[in-house]
Amino acid sequence: MAESTSILSKPTDPNEATVVEDKISNLPDSLLCHILSFLTTKEAVVTSILSSRWKTLWILVPKLDFHSDEFAEIFSSDEEEQSPNHHHHQHQWNNNGYRFTFAHIVSRVWALRSRSRSNAYPIKHFRLYWLSADPIHVDSWVRAAISPDLEELDLLITPPKPFNIPSTLFNYAKSLLVLKLKEGIIVNPPPSSFGFPNLKTLLLHRVRYANRDSFSKLLSCCPVLQNLHVQSYVGAIYTNFKIIVPTLKTLHLYIPRLLRHYKLEINAPALECLYFRGYIIEDLLLGNLSNLVEADVGVGVDFDDSEDYGNRVRGFIGELSNVKSLHLDSFLTLCLCYATELDLPMFHNLAFLYFKAGACLWHVLPHLLHRAPNLAVLVFEKEFEEFYVCDKEDTSIIKWMSYEDVPICISSHLKTFHFIGFKGLTYELEFVGHILKTARFLKTMTISSADIDSEEKFRVLKELLMLPRESRTCQIAFN
Repeated sequence: MAESTSILSKPTDPNEATVVEDKISNLPDSLLCHILSFLTTKEAVVTSILSSRWKTLWILVPKLDFHSDEFAEIFSSDEEEQSPNHHHHQHQWNNNGYRFTFAHIVSRVWALRSRSRSNAYPIKHFRLYWLSADPIHVDSWVRAAISPDLEELDLLITPPKPFNIPSTLFNYAKSLLVLKLKEGIIVNPPPSSFGFPNLKTLLLHRVRYANRDSFSKLLSCCPVLQNLHVQSYVGAIYTNFKIIVPTLKTLHLYIPRLLRHYKLEINAPALECLYFRGYIIEDLLLGNLSNLVEADVGVGVDFDDSEDYGNRVRGFIGELSNVKSLHLDSFLTLCLCYATELDLPMFHNLAFLYFKAGACLWHVLPHLLHRAPNLAVLVFEKEFEEFYVCDKEDTSIIKWMSYEDVPICISSHLKTFHFIGFKGLTYELEFVGHILKTARFLKTMTISSADIDSEEKFRVLKELLMLPRESRTCQIAFN
């Protein structure tokens, strides 16, 4: 704890002054370092100009946060020819003509920490974002950060060649809670890895895997993992995404639509939230998802074998029947159109449905509504893209309204309906009119359109307000 006392003299009149104590500067080092840990390292360094009390305090902060872009604004331009490995580096010159690079500055910070009392305040959070990174420097800094006290490691680097994470990370980072690896990094857990007994959050964005089982091996090192974010890169062919984690609660899995040669198995009985984007492979395995609450699903399209692929997509959606909230993208609804039959299971718990569709794909919606008897919120987004081609206005929704029974969810439970992408076309008005006429407990209907001018908007709004409503309390809003 610091023993020094700082005071400030605040004059009140020519003959008198009031002494004001600087209470913040008199706080112990540990508390001040905790306060500074909410800043980036660059911001923490700036506090050194406050007084002698603060001059070296930033060195003791148990967090190092370096982003090459944040340092760029203090660097002057340099037009000299640069090394191929550092073509994005910017430099700062001192009065003696010495050139400082981002690597010099970060290395200097590490050097100052090694000479100070920082051993009493070990690094707990280390973040490094560096384009055109020098792998030698990165390796040195990461090794320096690895210790039993490290709680968060966040790396985004793009070196000339993929960077191998030091094997010591897998054996000595016992306190690690958050691990984020992005871009030019190779994941290759060593054969004898002690793992991460406390890791709760793992993020892997566009990293490389040393072999097809490296991903699964990494997950086996995380016995209490709760949050997993994976964004694969296009070159990750034949990767085995085996996600068998009993403690996992949130899974974000993004696999490029063009990537089809991979394996995916998900067995996560505690999973509550699933976000998936990718091509539905033939041997995809989904285990126990009984606790799943929310799912947001988008898929790639396969026109070469559309019927078989449509059946696969239908099977995938069928495994999510316990969810309370479901988001479906327009490619997925397109694929469902090609399925042999839309024999989906009942979604008894579904209360919120966000359904995206192209101009001609409305007929999938009725099938889902009949299988969601307790739906309370329906968001329908009609997309207009060059991908969808329609020769005339869609009439399938009108046929459904005329000949099919009204879904129980519409007549007995629906409270909120939001139509996005509204054009004011005849069949759109008839669809909205059918909802108003049959939704007994509807409270809010919102119509959104960015393509209708003020005159057309007034006409459409007038027609909407004249439509008969089953619900006396329903309010109509036009965005």
